[in-house]
Amino acid sequence: MSEDLAKITKNSNGFYTWSCSMDPEYYKKGMGAGIKACIGIAVFILVFGAFLAVQYKDWTDFLIVAGCDAVFLLITFVVFKLALSAEDPQESYEMSDIYVKSGYGKSSVYFDYDKAKTAVFTPKYIELQNGIKKIRVFVPEEDYDFVKRYIMNRLTGECEIRYES
Repeated sequence: MSEDLAKITKNSNGFYTWSCSMDPEYYKKGMGAGIKACIGIAVFILVFGAFLAVQYKDWTDFLIVAGCDAVFLLITFVVFKLALSAEDPQESYEMSDIYVKSGYGKSSVYFDYDKAKTAVFTPKYIELQNGIKKIRVFVPEEDYDFVKRYIMNRLTGECEIRYES
């Protein structure tokens, strides 16, 4: 990992915030899910357009749908190509007494500590899981022990704790 953007700071609301480098392979895996979702949407639109064209015997509208679908896929390709070209992907985090949040704005992911069924601690990140949802929290090396203690103190007694190297 390269130089982190900012170390952990406590803001006026009492939340801890930081930005940190994340594992490029983990980042690419997340982008892969987004690419698959966009391709799935494009295929659905194309199949639904073909279904309507057959039903109404009007292929003119289908050509418009296919053209729009092609533009959508082109934009998708360009956006994901730019996103995947990041050599040192960064993520921002917010940590409160109730949850930890990854990302910002509408793309942020919240994970409540009391919902964690498993907590995995590795030297590079902390991962909270509840069977369906999981969040991976990357932490600056010098602040790792603080974040680890902070999260562990908020997990329930039913949460399985694992250490991996």
